[in-house]
Amino acid sequence: MLFWVEQFSKKYTGLNVFSFDLNNTGAKDKFTNDLKNALQVNSLFGMNKLVIFRNFLATNAKLTAEVKELLVSSIKQVSEGFFVVFYQTEKPDSRGVVYKQIKALEKKKIAEVKEYKLPREQDLVKWILKKGKKYKANLAPEAVSLLAAMIGNDLWQLDREIHKLANYKKDEKITVEDINLMVKGKYNDDIFQLMDAISAKNKAKILKLYEDQINTGASEMYILSMLIRQFRIFWQIKELHEQGIPTPEMMAKELKMHPYVIKKSLRYVRSFSIAQIKNIYQKLLNIEIQIKTSNRNFDLMFDLLVAEL
Repeated sequence: MLFWVEQFSKKYTGLNVFSFDLNNTGAKDKFTNDLKNALQVNSLFGMNKLVIFRNFLATNAKLTAEVKELLVSSIKQVSEGFFVVFYQTEKPDSRGVVYKQIKALEKKKIAEVKEYKLPREQDLVKWILKKGKKYKANLAPEAVSLLAAMIGNDLWQLDREIHKLANYKKDEKITVEDINLMVKGKYNDDIFQLMDAISAKNKAKILKLYEDQINTGASEMYILSMLIRQFRIFWQIKELHEQGIPTPEMMAKELKMHPYVIKKSLRYVRSFSIAQIKNIYQKLLNIEIQIKTSNRNFDLMFDLLVAEL
């Protein structure tokens, strides 16, 4: 999704990018008015627009009649230079009026519906082994499992890390110790220390850990993406706990994640309420959009986030 935002901003302007998440709508009247403004064809900054809708097509999506009518009428009249993206992390409800309209436009070759499947845990291990063979990386079985757990199905990063490990240990066995030394995964201890400081609202420690990450070579966008991913996982774990799913193994199966990720997250998720998680997650998403579309200063926006905790 960020790829589309970047490409649109380069060709047109980031001032005409709008993003809505149905799981974080805020006040009902303001949400509806913001939708109307975003879907207007005319704009002070030109005719071209990109509007992104997250979670609007889910089976349990709670759309008012007014919002449904607004979405359907808008995508029916979509014009050149006006782009609408519906982004789902779960299968959309094929019975929904908005989804039916999108499928109707797909038949006319005006819209495209595409499913992107990432490898599951078992297939991911096979993928890592295949890449290891390509780069002549002699990966120990335990190292393969740890790579899958630390990085997940981010195939681009996995490719880079395997290539790096192959160069680091030419013709030698790559062990768990090598992974811990060389790989900056999605679930490293530095990020969890940052989670701990955020849950305690220890602002001085948060900023110190952030500076430490930057000084050791982590990019600002890496830190941001890790925080977004982790709070998304926290949110999912909280919801599963409320649904009565008690064990890490059952949660891992439900979320199709490695048990290592769930067990690691559970140590910290108890420090947050569901409301805190949703609030921080939305603020992180807003920072991501603003940086990508408006060239905002990351340090300043991160400082503001910390000040609001």
